[in-house]
Amino acid sequence: MPFASTGDIKTYYEDEGPGPPSARRGTPVILIHGHSADLRLWEPQVPALLGAGWRVVRYDVRGHGRSSVPPTGYSWEHYLADLRGLLDHLRVERAHLAGISMGGAIALQLALEEPGRVASLALLDSALPGFAYSPQFEDDIERLREAVRADRPRAALERHWLTHPIFDGVRRHPERFAALRRMVLDYPAADYLDEAEYAPPERPAIERLHEIQAPALVIVGERDLPDFRIIADILAENLPRARKLVVPGTGHLPSLERPEEVNPALLSFLRAVEGEAE
Repeated sequence: MPFASTGDIKTYYEDEGPGPPSARRGTPVILIHGHSADLRLWEPQVPALLGAGWRVVRYDVRGHGRSSVPPTGYSWEHYLADLRGLLDHLRVERAHLAGISMGGAIALQLALEEPGRVASLALLDSALPGFAYSPQFEDDIERLREAVRADRPRAALERHWLTHPIFDGVRRHPERFAALRRMVLDYPAADYLDEAEYAPPERPAIERLHEIQAPALVIVGERDLPDFRIIADILAENLPRARKLVVPGTGHLPSLERPEEVNPALLSFLRAVEGEAE
């Protein structure tokens, strides 16, 4: 299985596209999944991207899927270092980044710290470092954290996370929710057990969005939680080259709930960015 050494861990990844990996050229699309899932979250997008001729790389963020699960090391800086290490391992100088929820925040971090490596950003119901979440959402996450620490992670996730309103949209699609459930129940929740304290940066991403010059597509579900709809507005208003797409009737995971709408929008965006670069 393909693993890359990224700092102090091993990162599992899948690299697909035309021809053998050593012969692939062009700007790849890097897919970054959301918190408590893994690279399988992108299953509805991969065939469409490959069918359109793109090289597609997706990976398991540390503490998820088949990547290492260290007892500590779950800050934005760690996630950024892993992504940078994976690009170095693959000898990718420049990439299109697509991130769901937490994955969007990781993509933003790379765009801020190494702008030359980011050809574009597709941010799907993205998180945003520095954003002050609502007391309700913060309380929900704290209850989940306490449950994980008091009980087995799998049981806590089943009771407190898979029942959360954040998944109301995908819950309307039983087969897709079943796929999500398998991912979540495979997630060891090590970051909730991490006792380390991480100092926030002097200027979090929310204060630096104007620095990002890469074209950005901001996608958000019409029925996502209010926090994430607000984040989408902030991104669309403050990223200099952003446009926003609201996917009707969907919640936090429109890429899973309505791939038939998200996939064409993503492909159109990538083609337009490549056209600008020619």
